[in-house]
Amino acid sequence: MIQEIPDKICIMLVDDDTSILQTTTVILEEEGYDVLTCGGGKEAIDKFNDSVFGVILDINMPDMSGLDVFEILKSKNQYIPIIFHTGYDEREKRIDIRKHFRPHAYVVKGSDPEQLLDTVAGAVESYKNIVENVKLNETLKERNKLIEEFNHSLEDKVKKQVEEIQRTSRLKRYVSPQIAESIISNGSDKYLINARKLLTICFADLKGFTEASESMEPEDTINLLNEYFTEMTKIIF
Repeated sequence: MIQEIPDKICIMLVDDDTSILQTTTVILEEEGYDVLTCGGGKEAIDKFNDSVFGVILDINMPDMSGLDVFEILKSKNQYIPIIFHTGYDEREKRIDIRKHFRPHAYVVKGSDPEQLLDTVAGAVESYKNIVENVKLNETLKERNKLIEEFNHSLEDKVKKQVEEIQRTSRLKRYVSPQIAESIISNGSDKYLINARKLLTICFADLKGFTEASESMEPEDTINLLNEYFTEMTKIIF
């Protein structure tokens, strides 16, 4: 189906009678329509396209019945309004056709041209509304799709944040908050992974350390231990 409504509406006119084609074309063009003329059913099927906003269709044509053309065009575009323009004036015939094919309208040839123009105008207006509704539905579907994608993305972010909070909370049960935050921010679990490694244990005793540390400032005690372990590390390794 066409996506945009043009400034000038195209009407397809299908009739094997050349004089009908000519006179009806003039009437429609004077009303401001573009007219796509077809001399038979097969030509109409070949020429039918998305620019057509309505079809005026003869029923009795030598190459193909207008009723068959109706069904084929409807299979191409179920919304296209089709007006039967025929010489059949029998009431029962018209009722039967309306019942089985449900055209937009049924206009008898030779009737007042204004009747045909009013019918065409109504068909075009109806189709315009359908086109606008289809466009609106497509827009809504696209917006709903974007909203759904955004919601999924938001759910994923929230899930990751919750998992990170839970993970940090578990870490803080065993290590200091600073170390836990450092592990989370670095994204590394290498300190938490179970693994067997070679461990060297050094037992050392500093003579007089207990008595000396009682009279030392904490900073001095730490500095002394750092100096001691630095030298011991050089000896061991």
